[in-house]
Amino acid sequence: MTVDVHVVSHTHWDREWYLTREQFRLRLVDLIDRVLDLLERDSAFAHYHLDGQTIVLEDYLEMRPEQTGRVRRAIASGRLLVGPWYVMPDEFLVSGEALVRNLAIGYRIAESYGGSMPVGYLPDLFGHVAQMPQILRQLGLDNAILWRGFGGRRAEYWWEAPDGSSVLLMHLPPEGYCNATRVAFNGDEMVARAMRAVDYERERTVSGQVLLMNGVDHVEPHPAILQLVDRLSQNDGIRARHSTLAAYVDGVRRRVTREDAPPLETVAGELRGGEDYANLLPGVLSARAYLKQANARIQTELERDAEPLSTFAWLAGHAYPRGELRYAWRTLIQNQPHDSICGCSIDAVHEENMSRFARAEQVAEALAERAATHLSDLVAPAPEGALRLVVFNTDAQARSGVVEATIDLPYASAEPHRRVDPEALDRPVRFWPRDAYIAKVSDGNGAAMPFQLLDEHDVIATVMSRYETPWQLHARRARLLFRADEIPSFGYATFDVHFDNAALKGCATNAGTDVSPVAQPFRAASAPAAQPFRAVTAADRTIENEHLRVTVNDDGTLDVEEKATGRVIRRAATLEDVGDVGDEYNYSPPANDVRITTSGPAEISRIVAGPLRAAFHIGYELQVPASASADRRSRSLETVSMSVSLEVSLDAGSRHVAVRATVVNRARDHRLRILVPSGAARVASARSDSAFACIERPAERVPPPGKLMELPVSAAPFQSFVDAGDARGGVTVMSSGLAEYEIVAEPNEGSRNTIALTLIRAVGDLSRDDLVTRPSGHAGPSVSTPGAQCLGVHRFRIGIAPRSIPPAAVALFAASRAFLLPVRSQIAGSNAGPGSRSQSFIALTSEPSGIVLSALTGADDRDAVILRLFNPEPHATRVTVALTDGMASAFVVDLLERRQEEVAVVDGGATLDVAPSQIRTIELVPLG
Repeated sequence: MTVDVHVVSHTHWDREWYLTREQFRLRLVDLIDRVLDLLERDSAFAHYHLDGQTIVLEDYLEMRPEQTGRVRRAIASGRLLVGPWYVMPDEFLVSGEALVRNLAIGYRIAESYGGSMPVGYLPDLFGHVAQMPQILRQLGLDNAILWRGFGGRRAEYWWEAPDGSSVLLMHLPPEGYCNATRVAFNGDEMVARAMRAVDYERERTVSGQVLLMNGVDHVEPHPAILQLVDRLSQNDGIRARHSTLAAYVDGVRRRVTREDAPPLETVAGELRGGEDYANLLPGVLSARAYLKQANARIQTELERDAEPLSTFAWLAGHAYPRGELRYAWRTLIQNQPHDSICGCSIDAVHEENMSRFARAEQVAEALAERAATHLSDLVAPAPEGALRLVVFNTDAQARSGVVEATIDLPYASAEPHRRVDPEALDRPVRFWPRDAYIAKVSDGNGAAMPFQLLDEHDVIATVMSRYETPWQLHARRARLLFRADEIPSFGYATFDVHFDNAALKGCATNAGTDVSPVAQPFRAASAPAAQPFRAVTAADRTIENEHLRVTVNDDGTLDVEEKATGRVIRRAATLEDVGDVGDEYNYSPPANDVRITTSGPAEISRIVAGPLRAAFHIGYELQVPASASADRRSRSLETVSMSVSLEVSLDAGSRHVAVRATVVNRARDHRLRILVPSGAARVASARSDSAFACIERPAERVPPPGKLMELPVSAAPFQSFVDAGDARGGVTVMSSGLAEYEIVAEPNEGSRNTIALTLIRAVGDLSRDDLVTRPSGHAGPSVSTPGAQCLGVHRFRIGIAPRSIPPAAVALFAASRAFLLPVRSQIAGSNAGPGSRSQSFIALTSEPSGIVLSALTGADDRDAVILRLFNPEPHATRVTVALTDGMASAFVVDLLERRQEEVAVVDGGATLDVAPSQIRTIELVPLG
């Protein structure tokens, strides 16, 4: 058949990888200079693609601002193609919200210069999330071009998301985005190579459209490509042109949607296979875990604190920090290109990543604190002799449970000699005529709440003032626990901390638990509860509440019993260490591996004994081989000690046990995982969260037939939870910043039934060519990366929740958020008022329950609230939402906040249906 050959000139621009951003940027400046000259000099060289991202424009114009007009003209004329991404991310290592913001930033930048390429370009991402077709559809894109993660041999498919949204999928050839790279050298050889590529693609295409990608990483355009187009067109059955990705997609779309076109195969959901077609490179999930932890922490700060609290403050009359939040998001997303967040670059790149993370985190945290301070000024003032604490809940569900708050109590001697204007201080400060000690905590109705003082120590805190030099606050910093009931969704509740100047020097409680000074070295006190209260108790090696009993074994592992059923998860929190002679892209075991697990003995001590929290400290040394052997076929005979410290705690009323792990890594070339048995005899599949979805995957992957580029692995991604078990029971494990799990079998056991989370994967090379798990050879340049050995101190936080029947997906999201996203508290100032003791800024109900919050933020370009929700359940749900101070109008908007339809406001609320697995974004316009 006659084929239309689209020859596309492009570059794939890894912003930082085996060189730093600045080293690559100098090459980028040269490239764009020459591209602009070429486009203006030769009208036949019709188009050039800048890799589907727009950050390259910022990087170029920062050094060449005088070229802005030329860039704008080239983009507006359709000759220089950019967008829709800001950066090319990894889809599994960032949140769904980060993917949306990345695309929205990229689209808006591209549009400001003349237009965004209307192509869902995903050329080199290491697999694809299930909801990507829906994300693209809600951006107005009906197509995707991709390479990795899929092994289908045809060139065209339909790709369907869990909600049924589908896009036209164009699958790049096994060579990826460079199947016509080495063709522009000399005449006959050039044409022969190109013809081989055309013949291969002719066999794959249904539409008769053939894509030849002339470009690869960091290359400049070759003007000889036009000669190739002419020579190809001289062949029978070929219509060749210098083209664009958009023209290729248009050609495919026209052909495959004709009535007489043969139907295309549909592929559904997540794409994380195809190892017989292209490398997936799954080891990036666990390379340099410290990057993933920093990224998750800052995403959470922006999505769950800075944006919602700033939105509440705006609804209360304060200015919305739109520019500041844009800066924080851009800075964070600049660390999310696949070579950056994946941890598969040189050490210098990742050192710069950490500096960039720090800048984003500083802004996000400061914005959250500033908004919380604004909101704390709304509440009514505290009674005499008390401090009012404002506890914020930015989630869509009310929260109850144990709240941890940190309070600075100025010493009486800390009263400044100069007068201080309290309204000018950046955060509220209360002074007392005498040193104050906590005697009681009460709720908004004055009812006493159980509380526990964990610890306190002296601090000198710097408090900024708008009108004066900074003031050094000499204070006692107290870490306080108290019980909170029904903190309203999208709002706050207040609690009063009452003081008694007579210090409570002893360790006492009246909540029904004896606390000895030996077991509980901190000051502790409580008062009668407003609601029925059952204290957590601690015995010799056991802590328990009404739901769980946790026993610490001699070797430091845990037996966790679900008291209602009697089911016990035995030897949870076992550490497993094995060799790894792979690289930053792939785990690869040595031929003669040595597996080491927690064996004890451990030092065990009770450090907190209730009534609201009880905890043990567990410490031991894990002796492991120092590195790989010289021939890399085994682990070294020399050993080093990895220091392990666990703080295992249980709160009153909690259904999970919390484990804070600190590991001092002194070994190289190894992988350290924490193991949590499910309690089931066999686990067939596990569920974990992904972008806008809860994904179920088989516990073990079956390799595809044929020659493999790399060996398939059963390790898989997660963002905050993994749930595994059977119909009778199982376990949910929760963590933030860790990204890789696997369902494994214990040695000498035949069935996979244990969740393994990777804590550390320590390797010393960017890429190697001797991996048994990647027989195809190198995945990048051979560069030593000693920083990827991850020596030093690492900290992790893990929740373990036994369960009986498999919970609903929405319950898994709720449980992980309750564990990982504690409520935020803020002291109300002495001039607070005249607001209420509690408030909800937004009212939201769903029937049946099935909604998860993704974003609560201000609109990008107008005065409105943007609420993004998704439904992870297989059933539809009806949502009603309202601004509690009144709503003028409501709209369904797409992911770019473009209005799609108006939703009627009835009795102050807007009601809409959310289909199974659907993402919904709602714009709420307040009155006035």
